[in-house]
Amino acid sequence: MSASLISEDNLCGKTLLHMSASGSSIIAELLRLKDNIPEVFSDSDESQEKKYVPVLIDFAYLKRGEEFERKLNASTGMLDLDQEFFDNYQPILMRFYTLFESIVKYLSDYLDFLDKLQSGIFIQYTTDIVLQDVDGKQLMCECLYLYGAMLLLLERHMPGPMREKIVIAVMRHQGEMSLEHHEDVCKLIRSTGYDPNSTDKHPKNYPENFFSRFAIPSNIVRLLVQTLQSDDIYRVARSFPSPEHRSVRLANQAGMLYVILYFAPELLHKSDTAMRETVDRHFGENWIITIYMGHVIDLSHEWARYKAAKKALDNILTLSNITSISRQNLTWFQEAKLELAQFLTEGILTPEFLLRNTEALLQCMRKSNVALRWRLLHRRAWQPKFAELIRSQISPNAVMDLLLTSAQLEYQVKNMFGDLLDQRQAKWDECKGKVMERLTELSEYFTGEKALTRVKRDERMMQWFAGLAKEVEAMNEGEEHSTVMGRKIQKTITALEEVEQFEQIDTDEQLKAFLGDTRELLRQLVRVVNIKHADLSKMEVISDLSYGFEILNDYTSVLHDRVRSEPNYSVLLRAGFVKLASILDVPLTRINQVDSPDALSVAEFYSGELVDFMRRLLDVIPRSVFMILSQIVEVQTHRLKALPVKFESHYLKEYAQLDERYHLALLTNKASNFTEGVLAMEKTALGIIQVDARQVLQDGLRKELVRQVSEAMHSTLTLRTGVDLASEFERVMSQLGQQMEGFRRSIEYIQDYVDLAGLKMWQEEVSRIINYNIEQECNKYLKKKVLEHNSKYQSKVIPIPRFRSPAGPLNAGSVNFMGRVMNALMLMTSPDTTVFAPENVGWYNSDGTEVAGIKTFALLNSGLSVTGLAGLDRLLAFRIVHHLGAFLKFHKENVTGYLPLLEQIRDGLFPENSVPRHSSNLYSKSLKKLEKLMAPMLSLVLKIGQAQLLRRQMTFVLKFSCRLDANLLYQGLTTVNTAVLNDVREHYRNPAKPYPKESNPLLGQLNKLLSASGMSDPFCKIYTVTEPVESLPALLLFFVITYMQKLQFDHQFSTLVRRKQSYPLDGMPFVVGVWTLLKQFHPSYTRQLLAYLGQFVRASVQHVQQQNDGKLTALPMEATNTLLFIDHFCKVGKIPRSAISEFIPSYIFDHIQLGVA
Repeated sequence: MSASLISEDNLCGKTLLHMSASGSSIIAELLRLKDNIPEVFSDSDESQEKKYVPVLIDFAYLKRGEEFERKLNASTGMLDLDQEFFDNYQPILMRFYTLFESIVKYLSDYLDFLDKLQSGIFIQYTTDIVLQDVDGKQLMCECLYLYGAMLLLLERHMPGPMREKIVIAVMRHQGEMSLEHHEDVCKLIRSTGYDPNSTDKHPKNYPENFFSRFAIPSNIVRLLVQTLQSDDIYRVARSFPSPEHRSVRLANQAGMLYVILYFAPELLHKSDTAMRETVDRHFGENWIITIYMGHVIDLSHEWARYKAAKKALDNILTLSNITSISRQNLTWFQEAKLELAQFLTEGILTPEFLLRNTEALLQCMRKSNVALRWRLLHRRAWQPKFAELIRSQISPNAVMDLLLTSAQLEYQVKNMFGDLLDQRQAKWDECKGKVMERLTELSEYFTGEKALTRVKRDERMMQWFAGLAKEVEAMNEGEEHSTVMGRKIQKTITALEEVEQFEQIDTDEQLKAFLGDTRELLRQLVRVVNIKHADLSKMEVISDLSYGFEILNDYTSVLHDRVRSEPNYSVLLRAGFVKLASILDVPLTRINQVDSPDALSVAEFYSGELVDFMRRLLDVIPRSVFMILSQIVEVQTHRLKALPVKFESHYLKEYAQLDERYHLALLTNKASNFTEGVLAMEKTALGIIQVDARQVLQDGLRKELVRQVSEAMHSTLTLRTGVDLASEFERVMSQLGQQMEGFRRSIEYIQDYVDLAGLKMWQEEVSRIINYNIEQECNKYLKKKVLEHNSKYQSKVIPIPRFRSPAGPLNAGSVNFMGRVMNALMLMTSPDTTVFAPENVGWYNSDGTEVAGIKTFALLNSGLSVTGLAGLDRLLAFRIVHHLGAFLKFHKENVTGYLPLLEQIRDGLFPENSVPRHSSNLYSKSLKKLEKLMAPMLSLVLKIGQAQLLRRQMTFVLKFSCRLDANLLYQGLTTVNTAVLNDVREHYRNPAKPYPKESNPLLGQLNKLLSASGMSDPFCKIYTVTEPVESLPALLLFFVITYMQKLQFDHQFSTLVRRKQSYPLDGMPFVVGVWTLLKQFHPSYTRQLLAYLGQFVRASVQHVQQQNDGKLTALPMEATNTLLFIDHFCKVGKIPRSAISEFIPSYIFDHIQLGVA
């Protein structure tokens, strides 16, 4: 038999160890995923993903699957929605399913191991033999305990209905045959009816029915329960030897026993004796316990349904007993507080003091941690009478004070003890050398030959001290047991005490002092020998705070208040964070023992959780700093007068404003005090993550800045209804601009006092907020959404908050404030009600009142910054792509039936360079037949044109801002753009010349910079790549002719406007919309349309001439407007007049221009 069960060559122990490590990894993944549950599974009515609810179904699908599929297949929209859901959520759904499958596999491996163990496969090992081994009993209990913990945590964090919907979604899309353990997964995760958020009673026979879905051999469960009841399986008694600390000593295995008892519910229900023994031994003082990673359990609540367990608990849960226990704890609490204050007095705790008082320090640690554990846990008592009693004795502030001061002592002692362990050999050699040197000096002293010595030569004393020196020299702390070494040293000390009785020494005070120093050095050797790694291990066990990982969240507000009132208090938090790092020992111990590849992932997760907790606690500092900043900005903006460049001396006192400047200095000092507390914290290792206090402070300030800016944008950018929209938009953007300027000024002011790059922080975070909200707003145009956890702009450390968009007609369809701004712009510039004047670059009402123009976009720039304008520009591009797609879909679904007619029309118009026969009849009949297609086309074309005009206006503002604020960037981009374009043209002239490869990021990055700087023309953009659309030019011809009858030229606006106010169209959006539509196709489509329009104009001219004996008196309105349309169209598309003369004689254009003039 192997020397150790967990040795590398022991298959039985190795199998158990790997299972325990696997269980810890699975629970880490479970806890990681609980924070990433898709919003679509949320029960909140405010969820933005509720549209997917119809395609999510629970295990009812297993009985009525065909009915559900039939219902789904009956609707194309439902099928698209179903596929969209899985495309968006497939990666995260598969991770959840893999987790469920991992639990099933874990259980299968455990049952397989038990079967092999009981059937003798491991030869020399049986269940009894394994349970007699120290490691064996630990691992056997751990493996079943971890499975039970998985079930309880699964129920707590992932409700049953959610689990069922995930499994069904994966099964439907992946196929049941491709899922290896599908039946067992369904059996395991089926909903139990338990709701973790409900205060109602648990379902009947819960959770024992859940635990019994897969049977665990009852004899194994009984053996494990007996082992946990009777043994100290982790040998914690070495760290807590006192009988008074028994409940703390057995606390971890008490949590294991609580979980494993659910596999044997008959004990909880019927076994009075066993439960009485269990409660008295493990829960006599602690009826509130924790299971894996600090999840709190109140036995008085959880065991209320079990007769035997409740009866056993009732014996200890009496008011008199709880009062006695709480008083004893209060006594320990107060004693620990006094001892800690004494030990932490400056100058007391030194290496010498530690060596002399190691046991006293350990006892103080035990007392403070025992008092803390009981007090922290039982302040959560479920029964009001017990909770009131316990909470009234000690305030939360006092509890946190004891926690942090004990953590401070432990931190200092552990560091000091670790240094002593590292220096142990050097310390031993130093002290031994000094003792040998002194004993040798004493031996030489009694030779009588030393200068200035007045003693007779004493051979015996000389030889005795020389022999003693040799004995000391022969001592080696590394070769013998420390106890034997201690006895030798003690014997030497005793001999030196006895030798003082000799007359020649007793009468010499100098010799006695010399011997006293030598004895002290020997005692120092004893203390050095007693420096053991075992004591450091004891400290780690004693100072364990893994039980408090969940509970400490209850004290966040307490610590916030304390730091707010005492900024330097944050320095103490560092030791508390290091103490809390003990949570990593729970999952990583077994994982590291097997050298699992999951070690890094698990360590990163729990270390990240620690860092997140640290950030949440220190979050109060950035919040406090920003509260002070708001006061600083108020003083700077409203109370301090602006200093003129020159002023007369008698105004000096007036401009000095000493009181205001003193108040400003006080506020600045207060803000810097808050940050000093964090900056005083050194780099701290929390698990495998090295935390830099400066980075934590910067992240905290960024987080608070993001929160405040996001809230300001959300609350301010909400437009009222029932008022003039243009005025309301101007008011809102002016207000937001002032707020943003206030934020910027405050950050700029404080950056020097907190030693941070404030303006850089401001620009980066505002840009991130805008881009994130634009990205989420663009999701409605995407089939595969960019979910929050996939967003490159969202951050777990510095999260961008999400807000529900308020109700109202102006907010319809918007996801956030950027959507509301876009809605307002679209309503203000609607072609149905406004006129776009190209010469004034603005939108006007019919009476000439400006609705949106240069001022509007300047306000947008001040409120949302350049990033906001660029973001809106990107959102408009998505809208255009969406509307172009809608047009192509409309053409496919509605125009296809008219293709034969359009083919006939096209044949009738051929050739385009001549006027068709009976042109009037052809045009009029065709218009009538195509009439039904015109209105839907008009809506889409106007939306495209409107968005394009808005985009162009934004590029103007961006370009102006770039030239004004970053002229060097503008000039550099212009030069690079010109150079690249020349190289590309040169390549197409001569393919041998170089062209950027696909892997070369030059063109992509340059395009981004050009777009952000407004150095691109949206009218030249190709938004979508499409297949050729048959007869599109012919269709657009009649589309243009149809609406030319409803437009007229307006000299004031210098463009085509609606003839009647009831006509829902405007000239320029119409022109730009048609141009953009044609831009997506081959240039021949544009040429073809111009040829058709020229043919129509020539036909109209011919018709007029025929009616007026060959004279051209006046063109019909449709022809005039068509010519104006062509003119605007060519200006928009930058088509030269020479290209038009091919289709329309110049004299006709001259005629119309003279008429317009």
